Amino acid sequence: MPHLEKDIQLQILKYLRAIGAYAGKTKTMGVKRGRAFCFDPYVFKGFSDIVAFYKDKIYFIEVKSEKGRQFYEQILFQKFVENAGLTYILARDIDDVIKVLPNPQEER
Repeated sequence: MPHLEKDIQLQILKYLRAIGAYAGKTKTMGVKRGRAFCFDPYVFKGFSDIVAFYKDKIYFIEVKSEKGRQFYEQILFQKFVENAGLTYILARDIDDVIKVLPNPQEER
């Protein structure tokens, strides 16, 4: 079982693509320029790590390791998503995603 967030993200992305979801990782981190680490001022703070479109729905997936915690901005973004009637998944492993998404075997 993967323990690093980046490994969990990759496992989730592979699963999503295998079931036919249109999914990708969002670039929420800044970039390193020389010694400086610069954040993009236009990035939505707290935005989820992965966005997936599957069976006519959108899913926002925040990936955390077993002991990882959401930042304040991530909690605000989760509330924003849920208040809009959309699905936000806090995933510590792939099973957290599988539990929420519709069964890929079922027809639309």
